[in-house]
Amino acid sequence: MPDNYAMENVVYVPGLLEERVRLAQNKPKRTRTRLMLLAATAAELEQSGYEALTINNIVARAGLARGTFYLYFPNRAEAAIAVRRSFMALLRKTRPRGGAKLSAWQAIHRMNQFYVSFYARNARLLAGNGALFHERPELLLNRDQVNHRWAGILLRDMVRREGINRLTPEEEKRRLLSLRLVIIMADEALRNAFIDPPPYLSQVITSHEDLADVLTTLWYRCLYGKDPDPAEKTA
Repeated sequence: MPDNYAMENVVYVPGLLEERVRLAQNKPKRTRTRLMLLAATAAELEQSGYEALTINNIVARAGLARGTFYLYFPNRAEAAIAVRRSFMALLRKTRPRGGAKLSAWQAIHRMNQFYVSFYARNARLLAGNGALFHERPELLLNRDQVNHRWAGILLRDMVRREGINRLTPEEEKRRLLSLRLVIIMADEALRNAFIDPPPYLSQVITSHEDLADVLTTLWYRCLYGKDPDPAEKTA
């Protein structure tokens, strides 16, 4: 899938929140106002990052009074967390589904294409996560829970593909550990590729498709202990 095709089909979160404001003209005032604050917070996060996020800038962008902000959010962190929730909901809603008929390599590759494009499209919005997590460490627990659920979904798919009726508790733990570590590797790779790119790493990333392909190869090797059969890539 070419880079431009992938980018065109991936949700740009700040833009989508702005669109929701435009489509909410007939909604109750409270709904419209909250959407305006969310869209303004997302735009500020993208422009300046979380560390420079201020309530004054949010309400100025939204065209609202400062006092209005406190009717919806107690502080800037809660507004940023609401944007992050919207981001995660959109990530879950729009990620590829229906991969049961694909080969393992194709299913992993399609998901990596999606995540590479999603991170690239929303990189500036994601750049503030480090500072936000430092201020609100409970978000780290939430991320851990999300990743653990995702690892469980992937494990069930692996077991189905291998035709295994049941794993022993030890086998299940080991496989879950492998999946959790691969997810950490992928998250860190995407962060380095798009959010805080080291200069020398940037020189060897030739395209989004190349990055997705390399990530998929690493995933496959970690999970199956071998390289995929070339036929599996085209099956």
